[in-house]
Amino acid sequence: MGNAQSRREAREARRKKNVRKWVALSGAGIVLLSGGILTYNLGSNNQTQDPQAIPSNCATTQRVSVETTKAMAEILKNIPVSDEDCITLAISSDSATTETAQHIISGKSAPNLWIPDSSTRAELALAGKAQVITKADSLASTPAVIATTGNNRVESWNDALHDSSSIKMSEPKDDSGAFMALLNATAETSHNAISQEDFSANIGLRAQTIGVDDPERNPSDLLSSVSDHSIDSAIVTESDFAQYRKDHADSKVKAYVPSGKTGMLDFPMYQPTTGADTNRTVGLAADKIENYINSDEGKKALEEQGLRSDPGHELAENTVGVVDSLSTDNPKILANMWTSYLRQSAPLNALVAVDASGSMSTKVGDSGRTRMDIVKESVVSGSQLFPPRDSIGLWSFALDIAKDNQGKSLDYNPLVPIRNLGEDVDGKNQREILRTAGEKIQPYPDSHTGLNDTTLAAFEEVKSQFDPDAANVVVIMTDGENSDKDSISTEDLIRTINEQQDKENPIYMLFIGVSDDANMESLRHLAQETKGEAFTANSAEDIQKIFQEALSVADEPTGPTATAAAAYSAPAQ
Repeated sequence: MGNAQSRREAREARRKKNVRKWVALSGAGIVLLSGGILTYNLGSNNQTQDPQAIPSNCATTQRVSVETTKAMAEILKNIPVSDEDCITLAISSDSATTETAQHIISGKSAPNLWIPDSSTRAELALAGKAQVITKADSLASTPAVIATTGNNRVESWNDALHDSSSIKMSEPKDDSGAFMALLNATAETSHNAISQEDFSANIGLRAQTIGVDDPERNPSDLLSSVSDHSIDSAIVTESDFAQYRKDHADSKVKAYVPSGKTGMLDFPMYQPTTGADTNRTVGLAADKIENYINSDEGKKALEEQGLRSDPGHELAENTVGVVDSLSTDNPKILANMWTSYLRQSAPLNALVAVDASGSMSTKVGDSGRTRMDIVKESVVSGSQLFPPRDSIGLWSFALDIAKDNQGKSLDYNPLVPIRNLGEDVDGKNQREILRTAGEKIQPYPDSHTGLNDTTLAAFEEVKSQFDPDAANVVVIMTDGENSDKDSISTEDLIRTINEQQDKENPIYMLFIGVSDDANMESLRHLAQETKGEAFTANSAEDIQKIFQEALSVADEPTGPTATAAAAYSAPAQ
């Protein structure tokens, strides 16, 4: 009890000085009273846990809603209603971290208290659009582990990410064990245990294969698959592993931590709010929860759910023992990692525009292939390599090669509209249609490059078919600069694109200069001014590599993502 009291005193002193804020304020609305904190109950209420007996001294009770994980919900439901405060806890574990964050951001259906399993995951989900007050830094902890029935063990978390064929994991956006694996690999990279290039490749591998190569599976399903030898190993949390072994005592599954080093999920407790004041009832409920967790009964309840009361402790059963803390002192690496993962794991919604001007007939070096050969090969092979979740369309462009419905000349020819690669059209799927159209593109011998009008039209086309759940991209493959004197000027093009961009949901502009003779100065100017990127390619392999790399490279963050990364520098993250 003394320990809990000292924490509370320290917390109150911290509040008086300054409320701890994660990120800059933005309009989240008043969530403190969202849904009503004080409700009067003369009987049972609609809680997810079994109704707690209400003391006879409590003529009325005060209800405080708590959103947390399933494991923590099982623990909190044991907290009795006290006749000293008559507070009932309405505990729910129905929402994922991202869902709860959205509720807090919108100010609708937000819980009065939130106990996610990771402060870093929670902060990334809030994305700088809301603030919370920290009521407890960490109520419990659990490390990420690798479960297996064999004797083959990897030596690092980057090795684990790299071995995607043998070591499976859930989707990091949804599962905290998988998320911790990414953080651990990031920490290894920050300590120079692996090159940045190999680290990026490992992150990209997972981003592009989870849910694509085989169905997504939750930790319980993964552990069952390891147990029946359907898969070799799986990344889960120690809590997941302990619960599985508790329910499957005869299983031969065991767990380990690569080189004995891992970060920890930390189970913080937050109060969503837009102001510095706290509601007394919610404060009392928070103290009630923290005091219980710190009690002998609470520590026993943590153990039963496979959670550690302290990162330095270990479970009595089904444990990986005491582990060394793995963290990074370079938050920018973590910020870039998460942005990179989100970009690469998101479905692609892209329009590819291929230069078909006469200069595309020029041969590249001593290869014997023309610029158009390189681009066509890239389009054809790319149409086969991208997963079914992606949507891609194809245009060709050159000066005055088509006409619109009113007979006006156009510098671009829409060949294939943006569609999902698995979509069927007249007996053929989009993948086949793209391959066929790509093979047929030929340079117009006497035509010049209508770059500016095409770039603007392509941008507007993607904007009209914007997919909020995808990476929306315009890809321009060309060897030159704008040759249409009657087109929009370069500066007006840049201004128009920037004016039409949605800062919250931008369209990414990717310019690929085909061959070393491409006018890269022009393309880099367009890319820089529209916050896109420009690259040079001399082969189809270069184009494929550029395309994947470009989607994984994030600008150096300075906002909420960087703030979230900084949180991981502490050992308990």
